[in-house]
Amino acid sequence: NLRTMLVGSPKKRFLVVFAHVFQEFRLPELLSVCQLHDIELEHDGYSEEHPYCIIRVADEKHISTLLNRCVMIQFIVEVWEEHRSREGLCKAPFSNYPTSSYSFNILLHSFGRKVPATEKIDLIESMEHLPLSGKVDCRDPDRVFYIVERYTDRTAGPTDVYFGPLVGRGTREILDKFSVKKRLYIGRTTMDAQLSFLMANLAL
Repeated sequence: NLRTMLVGSPKKRFLVVFAHVFQEFRLPELLSVCQLHDIELEHDGYSEEHPYCIIRVADEKHISTLLNRCVMIQFIVEVWEEHRSREGLCKAPFSNYPTSSYSFNILLHSFGRKVPATEKIDLIESMEHLPLSGKVDCRDPDRVFYIVERYTDRTAGPTDVYFGPLVGRGTREILDKFSVKKRLYIGRTTMDAQLSFLMANLAL
């Protein structure tokens, strides 16, 4: 049976980054896919105002299932750090995380404000205290890390800042593959690809 809970579990936390469309159907799709695959899911609450949702699952392997099936998910990050400001993230000791000699890259995803390129570079360079001894590789890194920021006021700093390794990306590329624009024939019942896949997952 599907079970949703609030904060209080010792399981690892994951940040789901949704596409910011069809907001009222993103969580229902996630829960529907969990029910189909008998995945026990916990979440810390959901809001249609932004594309972020913290979840926990009984088995980390279930994350791959969600990424492969849910069309509303862009990517999922394991939450290493969560803060209310950049300063909090930059001061985090990261002493509880294993050191790594793999090549890596750090990316920034923001919502509510477009962060200038120069500001992104400054922020990423301020993360030099991470337990990463490998080389930076922007083209084909062994591991990708994300800084995720949510803004409620473009003139102020972020209200939520997350950091952690990328677990995987969703399968939203299929939306382009099955785009209506690429179909040889369009009939009366032809439907947008994204809405079609979403309805299929909701109807499970």
